[in-house]
Amino acid sequence: MANNRKKDEVLDLNSYRSGSSAKKRKRKVKKSTKVRVLRGLLAFFLVCVMVFCIGVGGFLIYVFNFIDDEFAVDLEELKLNCTTTIYVKEGENWVEFQRLHGNENRIWVSYNDIPQDMKDAFVAVEDKRFFKHGGVDWKRTISAFANYFLHFYSSNQGGSTITQQLVKNLTGDKAQTPDRKIREIMRARNLETQYSKETILECYMNVVSMANNISGVQVAANYYFNKPVEELSLSECAALAGITKNPEKYRPDIYLDNTIERRDTVLMLMLDQGYITQEEHDRAVAEKLNVVADPANIKRVEINNYFVDALIDDVIDDLKTLYNCSDEDASLMFYNNGYQIYSTVDMKIQNRCDTVFENVKTYGLKSHGETMQGAITVMDYEGHILGMAGGIGEKTTNRGFNRATMAIRQPGSTMKPIAAYAQAIEKDIITYSSAVNDNRRYFGKWAPNNWYGGNKGYITAHFALEYSVNTIPTYLVNDIKPRVSYDFLTKTLGCNNLTNEDANLAPLGMGGTNGGLTTTDSAAAYAIFGNKGVYHEPTTYYYITDMKGNVILDYDEKGVQAIGEDTAVVMNHMLQNVVYGGSGTGRGAGGYVSNMRIFAKTGTSNNTRDLWFVGGTPYYVASCWTGYDNNYTINSSSIAQRMWGAVMKDIHKGLEAKKFATSKYVSKRYYCADTGLLATTKCENKHIGYYKNSYLPICSHHGGTILPPISGSNATFSGKSGVVKGKVTGMLVKKEEEESSSEGSSSGESSSENSSTNSNSSGGTLIPSH
Repeated sequence: MANNRKKDEVLDLNSYRSGSSAKKRKRKVKKSTKVRVLRGLLAFFLVCVMVFCIGVGGFLIYVFNFIDDEFAVDLEELKLNCTTTIYVKEGENWVEFQRLHGNENRIWVSYNDIPQDMKDAFVAVEDKRFFKHGGVDWKRTISAFANYFLHFYSSNQGGSTITQQLVKNLTGDKAQTPDRKIREIMRARNLETQYSKETILECYMNVVSMANNISGVQVAANYYFNKPVEELSLSECAALAGITKNPEKYRPDIYLDNTIERRDTVLMLMLDQGYITQEEHDRAVAEKLNVVADPANIKRVEINNYFVDALIDDVIDDLKTLYNCSDEDASLMFYNNGYQIYSTVDMKIQNRCDTVFENVKTYGLKSHGETMQGAITVMDYEGHILGMAGGIGEKTTNRGFNRATMAIRQPGSTMKPIAAYAQAIEKDIITYSSAVNDNRRYFGKWAPNNWYGGNKGYITAHFALEYSVNTIPTYLVNDIKPRVSYDFLTKTLGCNNLTNEDANLAPLGMGGTNGGLTTTDSAAAYAIFGNKGVYHEPTTYYYITDMKGNVILDYDEKGVQAIGEDTAVVMNHMLQNVVYGGSGTGRGAGGYVSNMRIFAKTGTSNNTRDLWFVGGTPYYVASCWTGYDNNYTINSSSIAQRMWGAVMKDIHKGLEAKKFATSKYVSKRYYCADTGLLATTKCENKHIGYYKNSYLPICSHHGGTILPPISGSNATFSGKSGVVKGKVTGMLVKKEEEESSSEGSSSGESSSENSSTNSNSSGGTLIPSH
């Protein structure tokens, strides 16, 4: 048994070898499996790398071919929607009067004028690595990207830098999509390669939204704290910087508690980042925010006055011409290009115009249930509009119907001085005292009628104007030629609202026009009688600059010599007779400005549908019109004169007495009351007039030599036309003076004939031979 057991226990080497080989094979199998796994993993990794490379390559191809990374905005010449500002003159200084803007209210402020605390506050709260990165903060960007797909946070996280936010604000590209973010990143990096950090930060602080339709730190400082941004405290700077996270939530005029909480956060960030000390932090936190939030702080006016409406229209028209663009484009430029407009308005005069014309109780006459309307334009003698009103009653709309610039009305007898008398004197057809024949004369089947219903025979030219005779100016237009008179009005005096049908006797001689004049047209035309004959196109501004201070529009102050200064001075004296002459249709107006002389002319259209009073002092010229929009008859013949006087009396208070300019080319002389010609030593009945030295027709009826000019004479007009030492000379002695008008101090004349189809046939000379 033992032997057998031993035998059985004999080591079988083959078996051993065989078992050893099996183990080796197992180990090889395990090794090959690991290799295969490693190879598989390597292959998978390589495939992933290839897929990643292909993906990245495809992404880059997409980015460079399909993502628009162009940023065609020149920050140095940045043109944003900036507020336009109107300035008015107070003494020698220009002061801000009103701001006008489109959808965004923004006043650009330079980097150097922004307080350092404001710059630091924005960087601390918006982009603490702003001065270190190249336009993109990759840490914040990657976090924002990851959250977009994996939603780590409850809401999308902002990874935008100040540069990226500027890009977003300037491009308006604000979609919450990956491709927009890629565009923004590429544009931001592009921007950082072209501009300094200071320029980028300046632009950002000028475009950022500050709620209440306010953009940028300057207007925000004005509105919320009634300060320019340069004067803000640290606490106020932090408050404004904090608004940008959510402008409506943190606006201090409504949610002050939110503003204070956000301000304290900004101050803490500034402390943590080393911008302020603990002491500065504590003092700023303790400071009470004095929020004013008044629209007046930013010169916001809900309803413009009539002058501002006219100025807007003028500037838009001039921008349209300057840039050869449409009305729409010019309007967008006006409201959004940040222009600085240096206006001509005198606020004392404008306020007086507003006060008088808002007085419906006194001046708002009623007819057929309609309130009478009116307009006035007040100018100086260089074309500058100083004030205007375009309606009677409270103004309720912006850029509505401004009658001072838009109401084209028949001028009535106010047409006579500019269409007839001035041109006749300029052309030596008449003198101040020429004998003119008031008797009826026909042109074809038509003849002008006088408002007083008769004819006075031979009268002096100055009396014809004083008494507003209709026949004489019509005859003068016939001698001048209607087309010549019309061209003078439209091409020299800017009366561009007349029509071709107005190149005729009745429209030009009596003012019964088919087109007409506005009060602005009229005031500008009459200014030639107070400034030695120079016409200035009416303007509402002196000059306009862009945001950089470059002048883009500049009013031409030179003007045009419309008539000779001698003619202008003679006409001035003739028009003074309308006010101070015994038969003047505007007598009584002299009481409005008692220490200075006034020249003036009244006007009444057919059926008293329009009443005018146009006149000037040595300081100002003004044209006032009243009437109904629906052409009803006016039941007060003096209303226009009274409204003119209510404005002019007040604005002359406190002004030093002044005289109209004289001319070395005009002399004060005696004329013969028998002939209307210059008096000689033999003429017994003499009166005083004013004459161009270049044209002195001498009386030959009585013989003798011409009398010299009057120098230092005390002879003056005193109550009646042409009264000298108590002798009447309104009309020539060939016809006894008829009874004067009983019209009182108001206009009694009327253009009773308004036909535009009259004949232009010649009617012979007006001045008889003696």
